[in-house]
Amino acid sequence: MTQKVALVTGAASGIGRATAERLRRDAWSVVAVDIDTDRLRWVDEVGDAGLVAHATDVTSEEGNTAAVARAVEAFGGLHAVVLNAAVGSSGSIETQPLAELDRVLEVNLRGVVLGVRAAIPVLRTTTGSPGRSIVVTGSVSGLFGDADMWAYNASKGGAVNFARAAAIDLAHDGIRVNAVCPGGIAATGMTTPMERHAPEMFEEMRSHVPMQRWGRADEVAAVIAFLVSDDASFVTGAAVPVDGGVTAGTGQFRPPRGRS
Repeated sequence: MTQKVALVTGAASGIGRATAERLRRDAWSVVAVDIDTDRLRWVDEVGDAGLVAHATDVTSEEGNTAAVARAVEAFGGLHAVVLNAAVGSSGSIETQPLAELDRVLEVNLRGVVLGVRAAIPVLRTTTGSPGRSIVVTGSVSGLFGDADMWAYNASKGGAVNFARAAAIDLAHDGIRVNAVCPGGIAATGMTTPMERHAPEMFEEMRSHVPMQRWGRADEVAAVIAFLVSDDASFVTGAAVPVDGGVTAGTGQFRPPRGRS
């Protein structure tokens, strides 16, 4: 295997698509994975032999195994896995149905665990450069709490701490595991509905970002690209915020406006 090969879940749109595109520009061969076959068609439309689509459900053990097998079949192996697929959730801790908690945990936490488990046997056999790496898309909501987002907070907090634990367990195999923790990123499945249907909330969230703007998916992808590269060869078990400075503060005060 001479090329570097990555698998990216949740790659139909948003951060996942931006990551697949960024890694391809960095000369990775990429398997773009998503359950949304319609939006995953962008891969076929690109017409790039180094970029292939694979439709699967990340909550399925068989689906994760098949995605890894697709990478081996298409490109001969696997160097990096980016576990980005996720769903959002909001509601009262008193009244939100527990079935919603089950759904969010199944995708955001169990899906990550299954992705790591499926990748380990192949990553262990990978040699050469770049080294073997896993990146989990966590969230700043996995580092701190939010109002009426208890299920999402629990799922992302679990994913971030799972990444830390996996980093320790897999270090002896030379497999690095890190989490990237985005803040407010525009034009994603999480934020587009808010922008369309709750513009006041969308603007309020922006105003609490010290950099006074929403982030872009390609900015998160750039951090992921670093974490899977050999430039990050001694970085494992990290949870890296990409949030415009949100987690630098206490949240008690609105950040100052820029000076004219």
